[in-house]
Amino acid sequence: MLKEERQRLILDKLNTDKKINFVELGKFLDVSYDSIRRDIIELEDKGFLKKVHGGAVANSYLSVLGIKTNGASSSEELGILSKKAQKLFENRQTIIMDGGTTNFFMAEQLAKTIELTIVTNSTPLAMALNEHPRIDVIFLGGTYFKRYQITLGSEVSRQLEHINADYYFMGVNGVHAQKGLSIRHYEESLIKQQMMQAAKKTVCCTIEEKLNVQEAHRVCNFQQVDLMITNLKPTDVALKDFQKQGVEII
Repeated sequence: MLKEERQRLILDKLNTDKKINFVELGKFLDVSYDSIRRDIIELEDKGFLKKVHGGAVANSYLSVLGIKTNGASSSEELGILSKKAQKLFENRQTIIMDGGTTNFFMAEQLAKTIELTIVTNSTPLAMALNEHPRIDVIFLGGTYFKRYQITLGSEVSRQLEHINADYYFMGVNGVHAQKGLSIRHYEESLIKQQMMQAAKKTVCCTIEEKLNVQEAHRVCNFQQVDLMITNLKPTDVALKDFQKQGVEII
């Protein structure tokens, strides 16, 4: 079996099971533990998954290839979320959208007729907007972080000082009512804080799997966001801890 085919099967299984085990994968694919481990490391380097002790879990920061071919974008949940978010977009707004599967999906779904300026540090998102003739893109240049396909660093920070946006749509890995919004990369957390300062309102768009998750680096308290959009109904029991925080949920 070719390496590419083996890795595709690993991603397919991860999409189904959400978490995979090295030993079980070895038996499933009839290859050695070391081969599976090397595949997982390579897939993590490409941003397809997150390696954990003895296995791997789905990584919400998927590359464009993963979104297009693996079905790993939880498209049904993202479709519901995206329809809710579309109501916030109006002609002649300036919007900040950073990296992540959710923002990429929402950008793709924007109406071809809407007039916007979108500020982003995400290369996949900027490329997706090539198909939207009336959307101007301001790309924040800086040091390119390959794993998540975004730019970071002092140059991104400097450019944000000149932006006054209507909304900032923040991509996150974890949303917790008490612990706040969090991600896995420290420097990115600092850029997100500056993006919040550059916008009148901050919107957290999250699918259900990210709720009550706490990652290594906190971006802000939950109460600091203006609006949370999920694929769930605002009255869903899974949102009960968030409903008490004074943040609008749609």
